[in-house]
Amino acid sequence: MEAHGKNFVGDGATAVTAKRRFYAPQEELKQMHQHWKHWRGSARNAWGGIEDPDLLKYSSSWGFLSALLPGRKRCSRERCARASRGEPTRESGKHKKHNHIWWACLAALPGSFQYGWGLSVINVPQASVCASLALAEGSFAWSLLVAILSPSGLLGAWLGPTVVRRLGLVRALRSTALFFVVSGMLFPMSAQAANSSCLSLAYTLFALGRIVAGIGAGAATVFVPLYLGQIAPLELRGAIGNLHQVAIVLGLLVAQLAGATLSWPCALALAAAFGILQILLMPRLLDVQEDVQESTVEAAGESRGFRALLTDPGVRRPLFMAIVLMALQQYSGINGIWYYSTGFFAHAGLSNPLAGTLLSSLVFMVATLLAVPLIEQAGRRALLLRGQAGALLSLSLLTLAMCLKSVNVSIGLNGLLNALVVMAVLGFVSSFAVSLGPIPWQIANEIFPLRCRAEAQCLIASLCEVFSASVALGFPVLQRSLGSNLAFAPSVLVLFAGIFVVKKNLPETKNRKVEDVLAEFNQR
Repeated sequence: MEAHGKNFVGDGATAVTAKRRFYAPQEELKQMHQHWKHWRGSARNAWGGIEDPDLLKYSSSWGFLSALLPGRKRCSRERCARASRGEPTRESGKHKKHNHIWWACLAALPGSFQYGWGLSVINVPQASVCASLALAEGSFAWSLLVAILSPSGLLGAWLGPTVVRRLGLVRALRSTALFFVVSGMLFPMSAQAANSSCLSLAYTLFALGRIVAGIGAGAATVFVPLYLGQIAPLELRGAIGNLHQVAIVLGLLVAQLAGATLSWPCALALAAAFGILQILLMPRLLDVQEDVQESTVEAAGESRGFRALLTDPGVRRPLFMAIVLMALQQYSGINGIWYYSTGFFAHAGLSNPLAGTLLSSLVFMVATLLAVPLIEQAGRRALLLRGQAGALLSLSLLTLAMCLKSVNVSIGLNGLLNALVVMAVLGFVSSFAVSLGPIPWQIANEIFPLRCRAEAQCLIASLCEVFSASVALGFPVLQRSLGSNLAFAPSVLVLFAGIFVVKKNLPETKNRKVEDVLAEFNQR
C-alpha cells in the first residue's frame, strides 16, 4: 500500500496516517462515522460548540465564538476514536471535567447580581436622591421607596413555579433580564422629571422602577438556585449553590461603588446595561434545558403544587427549618446594615461613613468567596453554627461600643470605640457571609425532593421578601424607639435563639442524598 509516496506494510488491522490522510479498519471507520454524525448534530444544536458525549453540552448566544473559550475543544477524529472505545478523552480529567458547568453557572448568575444591586444601589446616593425628589431622609415616603423592592420581589417569586413550567428554566432565567432593562430606563426618566419640577411624576417613576426591578429580582431568587441545584454534581453541590450568594454580594459591592462614583441617575441606569449583558451571556443550554424540563414536568405531575408541599408530612420538618433559616438570615441584622449603613456609621461618629460602608461591602465580598471552599470542607450545619456564633459575638460588641459612645468619654477612648464599631461590623458581615448568607438559599436543593422543590424555593424566596420588607420598614422605627445604640439588640436575641434551633433540628446535608437527609429529619 502506498500513501503519498511512502511505502509501508500493513495487515489491515492497523490504522496509518500519512501527512493529512487517515486510514483505519472498516469497523473503526464505521464507529467514527457514527460519532461524527453525533458531533455534527450537536454542533448544529449548539451553534458550533462541540463537547464530549458524556458531558453536559453548553452553548451561548455568542454563537460559534463560545467554542473558543477555555475547556471548549473541538472534537478531532482521534478523540472520536477514543470515545468509541470507551477510553478517556483529553478533557475528562478532574479539573476539566466540570468546565462546562462553571461556564453555565457564570452565565446564569446575572439575575442574582441584580438582586444584590437592587438591595444596595440607593444606599450611598440616599441624600442626593432625597434632594432631587424633595424628600426628607428617614421619612415614610423614602422608606417606602426602599422597602417597595420587597413586595414586588414577592410577586416575582410567587409567579416563579408557573413561569418555569410554562417557559422552562433557561427561558425563565432570560426573561428576568427584561425587567432589569425596563427598570434601568425608568430611573433616568425620574431624574428628568425631577429636573422639570414634576416631583409627583418623578416619585412615581422612581417607585415604578423599583417595582419592576423587584419583580425581576424576586423571580431570579427562585430561578437561579433551582437552576444551580439542577446542574450541580453531588461533590460540587455546596460550592455551586454558594455562587448565588456570591453574585448577590458582588451586586451589593458594585452598587456601592457605583453610587459613590456616579450621579444617582447614571448609577441606577446601569441596571439596564447589566440586563442587556445578561441577555447576551445567558446560555441556551439546549440539552440541559431538555433534562431540566423533563424532570420538572415529571415532578409537576407527581405534585399537587403548594397544597402538596404544605400537607405532605414527609417535608413538614424540612419546610419549618427552611423558613427558620430564612428568618434568621433576614432578622440577623444584615439588612439594617445594608439599607442604612451610611447613616449608621455617621451616627457612630465616623469621619468618613462612606468609607466604612464600602469597606464592609468589600470584606463581605471576600468572605463570601472564601465560603465557596469552606462550605464543602466544613459542612452546612457546622458552618451555620460557627457563623451564627461569630455574628452573635460581633453584634454584642457593636451594641456595647455604641452604648459606651453614648456616655461622655475621653477623646482617646472615643477613637478606640469608633475602631471597635468598625471591627464589629466587619466581623459580623464576615460571619454572616460564610453561614447565614449562602446556606438558606441553597438548602432547598438539599432537603426537599424534586416533586415539591420548585414550590419550596418559591415559598422561601417569597418569605425572604416579606422578612426583608419588614426589616426595611421596621429598622428606622427600632432606631427611633430603642435608639441607635440598641437598634441591633433584637438581632442579638434572634441569633442566640437561632443557634439552639439549628443545633437541634438541622442535620448535616454535605454530600448526602435528599432521601437520606429526609430520613434523618424524621428521626429527630
